[in-house]
Amino acid sequence: MMSKQLILLTAIIAIMFSGCDENDVHSNSSAVQPMSISLKLIKEVGGFDIPECVVVDKSTGDIYVSNIVTAEEAYWTDDGNGFISLLSSDGQIKELEWLIGTPEIPIHTPKGMAICGGWLYFTDNASLKRVSLDGSKKVEIIPLDQTQQLNDLATDGTSLWLTDSGAGKAYHLDQQGTVQEIPAVENINGITPWKGRLFAVSWKLHEVYELDPSGKNTHKAFGLSDHFVNLDGIEVLDDGTFILSDFKGNQIVAVLPDRKTVIKLADAESAADIGIDRQRSRLYVPLFSKNKIRVYEICRDEK
Repeated sequence: MMSKQLILLTAIIAIMFSGCDENDVHSNSSAVQPMSISLKLIKEVGGFDIPECVVVDKSTGDIYVSNIVTAEEAYWTDDGNGFISLLSSDGQIKELEWLIGTPEIPIHTPKGMAICGGWLYFTDNASLKRVSLDGSKKVEIIPLDQTQQLNDLATDGTSLWLTDSGAGKAYHLDQQGTVQEIPAVENINGITPWKGRLFAVSWKLHEVYELDPSGKNTHKAFGLSDHFVNLDGIEVLDDGTFILSDFKGNQIVAVLPDRKTVIKLADAESAADIGIDRQRSRLYVPLFSKNKIRVYEICRDEK
């Protein structure tokens, strides 16, 4: 995929990944014993405009929410109406329209987000963008080739992983600016790295997959498609338990470390791209069609 654009990309990303704060890094500690899991609803916050994704800044506790702001079924339209909200660590809205677009760099329908190296990265239709968290709100575009519908975004603390739902592709962007395509699946949506491994879900195939982060091998399905309708977000807890949002299944579910046992955790209408606060054991669930965010406590008990 090397091109003239990647020459520029190399220079940009070599800088942008220095000092990643590992905001979304999953623990590399030794394996822990599986535990039972449940969710306790703490609060529900309204006032958003088609919230798609939630991400928590590990260094400050601040919470960011992407708002698509468009007509129904126009979720991939370049209309310049999207924005990102800022919430305090207790879930109160500090600035509903914390980040809006400009004529030079519009924000259309922002979706997946990740925080790394003092920047908030977000996908915006065919573009990958980032905004500085130093208070300047400086927005930049990271050039990528031949993208269609960039969706989810995650970091392992040193690099970025993102999905292109339209093209059925996943990408890895490392510190040196190298862009590598990862074999993926049709209509791939949520993605997350965990302990050197990589996992994703497909919207249309209703399935969870392990991808090969090296890009050398094909994906492996969990074989759980009968349990889901349209999967959106994915997170992995330290013991290997997966938490998934099933958008049209209107539910939050857990897949235990055996990758066979599925447990429904909560009813959640139009649950989109979930976010997690590992320090406080909080799960944030954007209710896409309800214009609300739910905050849950993740409750764990040893078996």
